[in-house]
Formats: sequence, C-alpha cells, structure tokens
Amino acid sequence: MRRKLSWLLVAVLLVVVAAEFLIPLALEHRVKVLLENRLLQAENLDVRIQSRPAAASFLGRFRRIFIHAQNFSTADLLVDEFTVAGEHVRLDPRKLYNGGEVSVQRARDLRVSVALSEAGINQYMWDKIDPERRLEVIINPDGAVLKGNINFFGHGIDVYLKGGFEIRNQSQLIFVPETLTMEQLEVPSVILNALVEDRALLVDLAALPVPLALDEVRLEEGRLSAFGHYAEFAEEGR
Repeated sequence: MRRKLSWLLVAVLLVVVAAEFLIPLALEHRVKVLLENRLLQAENLDVRIQSRPAAASFLGRFRRIFIHAQNFSTADLLVDEFTVAGEHVRLDPRKLYNGGEVSVQRARDLRVSVALSEAGINQYMWDKIDPERRLEVIINPDGAVLKGNINFFGHGIDVYLKGGFEIRNQSQLIFVPETLTMEQLEVPSVILNALVEDRALLVDLAALPVPLALDEVRLEEGRLSAFGHYAEFAEEGR
C-alpha cells in the first residue's frame, strides 16, 4: 500500500513539474498564432510568458511577459519594431487567448517601445496628406527634415523644413518645424506656423497592439524610436 502511495505521489509530482513547463509553452504558442493573424506579415514574432504557478496564466496572471515583433502594418502605419515587456502583469485572459489582444488589467511595470523607419513615416505621410509625394522626411540624430517641392499659387517652390518630433495627446507624434527655407529664403516663424498647421505631419500610435502613453522620442539615422508605458496607468496617475 505504501509503495503504491509512493508511486502515486511521484506520478503527481511529475505531472505538476511537467505542467509548469508545458503550460507556458502551449500558451505562448497560442498567443503567437493569434498575434500572427492580427499583425499581418509580422517578422521575428517572439512571445514569452512566465507564471508561478503555471496555472495562473489561465487567469491572465503573469510574472513576466515579453512580446516582440518586426515589420508589420497597423492602421496604415508601417512599424519597424515593437516590444512589450512587463512584470507582474494581469491581462484579460479571454481577449488574450481568443483574439490575441493584449488588454492589461493591472501591472507593476509595463514598458512599451516602437520604432518607425524613415521609409515607413514617408509612406504614412504620402497616404495621409501628400498623395502626390511632393515631400520627403529625412531623419538623423540632430532632428528631422521635411523637404520637397510644393505648389504655391500655381508655381512649384522648393522647401526645406527643419524641425523635430514631439509628443501630443500621449499616443501621437507630431512634426514640429523650427525653420523653413523656401527658394533659399528663410520664412518668418509666424508664417511658418500658419503654413504647417493645416497640413501637420501627425503619426498616431493608438492602433498598436498595446495602448501606449509616450514618454520619450529618440532619433537616429533613418529611424525614430518612441518609448512609453501602458496608457491606462497614465490616466490613473492623474
């Protein structure tokens, strides 16, 4: 009898240990498949989740969560790279396992980052405000440049607009001009502001898989990177 009981305890222990390894792997695969369906043509999609005990993941409770994807499109915006990393995170399990939606209910720390290529920003601008593709954005560590040729009362005029990207309404990036040169003549700031207000280059990141409240923007050669946290916590902190 004791021997059978010992074997039963060993069997139960093996099942528990196996579950701790197999459940996260199975759920990672499930979430990855759902995200692949949602983020069309995403490359290098990586999903890692940790829960202790593993069964807590069925309730959407995770000790750590990491999601990374590259080169996908969302709401007409080409995303070069997207990363979510958090600790002690609670997600809505139904939305996560049924639709691949990362709906955060609570988190001790959840950081989000997104990178946009120069080509992706240009395509977004052409689709939204410049279908004739007269303008082009150039990004470098010192700032951004919007240059091209515009129609000014029937005449084509070369423009060179120097500025940078600033955060607006938590999840938006707007190109803010500093100087504008038209036909090698510098335009006064009052006229500059009036010219760009009507055709502002505004990049909206609200459609990303995780709502993002931006904290910082960094520019490098041909690339813009934005860093932030889960948007809901910005509202709660007010």
